[in-house]
Amino acid sequence: MGSIAVHPPQVYAGDYHPYSNDHLSPPRTPLSPTLIDFAQHTERPSIKLKIPSGSSNIINSEVVNGAGQALYLISSTSKRTTLVAARDNAKVATIEWDRSSPRMVFRRKKMRCKEWLPLAGPETQSRILTHGDVQLTWMDQLNSGYLIPANRPGLAVARWRIKSQTDLLILEIFQEALVEPGLLEAIVLSLVVLRSGRSLGDSIDTMSFSDPRFFTQYHSYL
Repeated sequence: MGSIAVHPPQVYAGDYHPYSNDHLSPPRTPLSPTLIDFAQHTERPSIKLKIPSGSSNIINSEVVNGAGQALYLISSTSKRTTLVAARDNAKVATIEWDRSSPRMVFRRKKMRCKEWLPLAGPETQSRILTHGDVQLTWMDQLNSGYLIPANRPGLAVARWRIKSQTDLLILEIFQEALVEPGLLEAIVLSLVVLRSGRSLGDSIDTMSFSDPRFFTQYHSYL
């Protein structure tokens, strides 16, 4: 099927940052050296995007570039989350949460969230994002995460972190991902889904115990 026409967001020269280890500290529990190579010093162009409420309420927030312009708007009700491209108000995706296995519509294609972002294995919370012929894995820590391509396991193409003592989420996307048509919005959408705090229907651990829906969801697995 055809996809919704969404113009690529404007990227300003000031948004680009050469890769350095100062931009994102390694997680408290380091990932395997075969997955992330923090020792490499090759400069890599990237953009940094900000999500002001990305820590506590990413499903009601916006994605802002380095010039302060909103690129994507994220709004939600109790049943639905909508991602809209701010430039032309074009709807990018909707997610329906009011079922045990949430559904989504992305580029006019309907699917289950757990099928679009399947678990990487039975004993992990890492999830696989497939974009065209490219397969990538979100490796998430408590307050940070890395998107790793299967064909280049030592090189993250995107990463996010929560700024210390704030509600701000910073998403850095490297040139390798920026040159792939449509991958930027897929990364943003996948991050919204992963940080939503909602269960995708394939693991009870993805829902917080503080969420009153947890116990209802738990019994559905019994």
